[in-house]
Parts: sequence; structure tokens; C-alpha cells
Amino acid sequence: MKNAHLRFGWLTYVKLTEKTTTNIKLRLDRFIGEVLPDPPRQAKAHLISVFGSDTQVSAVAAAISLGEKFMVEAPGVAPIRICLERNAESYKGALALSARKKPLRHLVAASEEFGSATATQSARTILASSSPEFVWTSLAHIHGLPGIPEWSEWVHQKLSMHQSIVPLLGIGCEPALIKGEKEQFLAWLSEGIGCGALRFPESCGPIQWPKLQLSQILQLPLVSNLRSRP
Repeated sequence: MKNAHLRFGWLTYVKLTEKTTTNIKLRLDRFIGEVLPDPPRQAKAHLISVFGSDTQVSAVAAAISLGEKFMVEAPGVAPIRICLERNAESYKGALALSARKKPLRHLVAASEEFGSATATQSARTILASSSPEFVWTSLAHIHGLPGIPEWSEWVHQKLSMHQSIVPLLGIGCEPALIKGEKEQFLAWLSEGIGCGALRFPESCGPIQWPKLQLSQILQLPLVSNLRSRP
């Protein structure tokens, strides 16, 4: 995308000691966070994706391992303090660019909760997209729920009706928190089948679930659910 970097956000890390001050600012292209009720303008981060030099990325990776806090901002969005908390995982890579002698370093970090999103015992599921198709496909896969792709709109409406789908802060994606356990989802499906709102296929055979590419999830407006925050 032309001039996509102009729509990126920023991640800032400041560390003060008696002798030195560390101030690092990296380009932020993806972010998922959960606003905390108190104190204000703070969020629990679940995913960050940043670019920078080798020194900058290494410093931020070290800070994440120590549970340090950062500031996140995006075009038109006031800075908000975030933290990945304990047991976050970081992954570093490199991007070779023709205009640079040295490769650009890339860092992706995920919270322990987001990294273990397939844990069926949890009543919280954090997803990088809130679209009906992605939500239903993810829940069916994570919890082993019976069904077909065509049920996605009904399941999404059921989640909204019970306030079980909560928008999260997103930069570069439209994430959501799904509340509920497998037993609750099964009860809803049973209800839908009983009243005729959900129907099984007339013919037997394997169910073909859609194959969603990561690019489909991330090709969304850069800032999501942040502009409306105070």
C-alpha cells in the first residue's frame, strides 16, 4: 500500500535510571489491547507488532521479558499506556529492503492468554477479527463444536444478544473478546436446532470450512475501536 507507513502507529519505551535515560520509538503496525477500567488510559496488551533497528528491537524485547510498560499511539489517537504482563512471548525476524544496507528488524509479541488461545478450558477467547465467519470458525475449531459455516451469522447474533462478544482495541485489525464456555455454546446450538433456526445439510459428507488467510484478517482499517475512546 502506498504511504502505508503514514498510517502506522507508534510504540514508545522510556526507561529512566540514575545515570542514563533510554527512549525508544518504533513503528507499530498491529496492536490488540484490552482497556482496563482503572486506572484510565491504560490497557492490557495481547499483541504488538513493531519495526526498527536491531538495537531498538532487542531493547524492546528485553523490556517485554521484564514486564515493562510502553506507550502506544496511532493517527488521531491519544497515547495509552500498555503492558503485556507476565509470560509474554516474543518473536524476532528480519526484512531485507533494497533502500537499506542493513535489514529492518521485526518484533511480534503476544500475551500468555493470546498465545494460548486454543485452551478450551478458558471462558475467554481473544480473536484478531470480529467478523461472523472468523468468530464462528474459530469457536468451532477451538471448542470442537458441531456445525457448518452457514451458521456464522446466527452464532454472531447470539453472541451479541448475550453481550458475549466485546470489541477490543485494535490497530491494523478488528479484534474481539468472546466470553463463554463450550457448554454454553452447545446449549445455544441445541436451541437453534430445536426451533428450526439452524439446519444440518440434507446430504451426508465432509464439512468444508473456509480457509481464511492471515492477510484477510489484517487487511482492515488501521485503527479500530480506539477513536471512540475518551
